[in-house]
Amino acid sequence: ESRPVADEDKPFQVPRVISGRKSHQPALTDDRDCYLRFHPSSYDATSLAWQVARAAHDYVPKLEQKKTPRTLEILRKEYGQKDIIFIQEASSAFVLAASRDDYISAEYHVVSPAQMDPKRDQNSLILLRRRSFRFHSMREITEIVKEELSKNGKKVPVSDGDIFAIRAYDNLGRKYVLASFHGDTNGLATIPVVAAVDKSVMRLEGRHRLIFGLDANTYERGGRKRQDMNEFVQLYSSLGLRSCWGGRPKASNYTTYNARTYLQPQLNKASKKSEFVEKGDRNPKDFILFYKGDFQEFGTTKDNTGDKKYIEDMVFPTLSFPSDHAILSSSLAILRDDDRQDDEDDE
Repeated sequence: ESRPVADEDKPFQVPRVISGRKSHQPALTDDRDCYLRFHPSSYDATSLAWQVARAAHDYVPKLEQKKTPRTLEILRKEYGQKDIIFIQEASSAFVLAASRDDYISAEYHVVSPAQMDPKRDQNSLILLRRRSFRFHSMREITEIVKEELSKNGKKVPVSDGDIFAIRAYDNLGRKYVLASFHGDTNGLATIPVVAAVDKSVMRLEGRHRLIFGLDANTYERGGRKRQDMNEFVQLYSSLGLRSCWGGRPKASNYTTYNARTYLQPQLNKASKKSEFVEKGDRNPKDFILFYKGDFQEFGTTKDNTGDKKYIEDMVFPTLSFPSDHAILSSSLAILRDDDRQDDEDDE
């Protein structure tokens, strides 16, 4: 029944009047429009306390508005001496911010795909240290990877920006293929993409060392609809590849741990703290791959704090760590160094 809206009414007490006729948009008369008005005085003590707490802790700016600045800060302070940095799911705004950052732009070539995804705006990038790699030697070979991928015979869920591959020379003239990849949610594109990258390397003239950083989106317990980690390990091992986790990666070596709380609209997917393990995403998803004959890993660390530390059983992202994937940091030693070409002219 229609009645005027009182100032003391709380939002849930205001009746919602919908016309009885079938329509995509309910018909509203002028007097019914008043039911949609917002009344600040209707906050009770609990909701007001939440608003005060949210403002005090600066949640929204830290989670969204400060995500890019915080990511760049972590890269500068903790990983700014690495020779190669692989990044996945980066927005075009992040690419621009990284290119304009005083430290990052001075130390690194910020390299992005020629074809980025304008809609999803999730792109794979590679940062190459200027003192280690020759910029004018870099050539994008993503199209070669996509060509090999098309020979798969099946539709592979890969969009522009997901896979990015380049050929580059280091400052000693050694040739590399460097690839960055973000897999689909279920990881079903990961095996076809890794196989396509391997075939692409074989097509290039001369010896190229492959280093491949990827969010494989593999699962501790896979199945028909999502990629099992052990099956993925078997595949890349059969191609002569090894990962930063050694010869026998553990499926319990998690690089993600996140779960939906009740502070989001899809309440059917929310979980209590006691249900985080059961309902959350805690899986071994991230790898750095290379050929066994080219490199030997000297240890890999994980970071879910932004301080070069990994706290087990901690859900992330957090207010201080903006990613839902851990950072991997690996040191690789070159096993064979017989292809140095110090005086070779770049192609």
